[in-house]
Amino acid sequence: MKLFIYDHCPYCVKARMIFGLKKVPFELVTLLNDDENTPIKMIGQKMVPILEIEPGQFMPESMDIVKFIDKKFPPVVVTEKENPSLLEILDQARIAYYSLVMPRWINSRMEEFKTPSAKQYFQKKKENMIGPFFSALENTENFKKEIIKILQEIEKKMAEKNQWYLGDKISFNDFHLFAFLRSLTIVKGLPFPPKLKRYVKNCAHKSQIPLSYKQALV
Repeated sequence: MKLFIYDHCPYCVKARMIFGLKKVPFELVTLLNDDENTPIKMIGQKMVPILEIEPGQFMPESMDIVKFIDKKFPPVVVTEKENPSLLEILDQARIAYYSLVMPRWINSRMEEFKTPSAKQYFQKKKENMIGPFFSALENTENFKKEIIKILQEIEKKMAEKNQWYLGDKISFNDFHLFAFLRSLTIVKGLPFPPKLKRYVKNCAHKSQIPLSYKQALV
């Protein structure tokens, strides 16, 4: 199987997690960010992740991929339970989160941004969402303060002793939360509360996904 991704993409992180957790072999293919033709040929639109199950058979949507792989390679380990309050918190963080990570993604070692045209393509689209990247970088400290409050709020709601967000079993919440936290590791000097710091390292280890700070250049 092949999984087509962008390294920065939180949805792609979710799809990658299940392969690492279950130790399922697969080929990871990173597309250039401005490559529209490849995903459109596969699924009719530009989006990732895309799982090529076998030649010519494609599946989009991160959590659909998670459920498919979990069931295809038993035993099933993921509970579809979700805590709505976590999703609400992550949604509240949206602007500060993207303002911190997006300008840093295109100035990283990530393969999807290895050409000037790929960087320009991404920047043009995403500045329509958060405004000029240079302005976001200038406001880094303010955005950090917002995110630190969010991280503290998340940590208060985490299970006290168990390794996953809701306890001793991995749930959909862990896919959402790890993808969010993994992106934030690219922000130099952003402190994680102790439990979340342990959590993100544990998730990275079990999922076999390197944290984003290893790709950071700024």
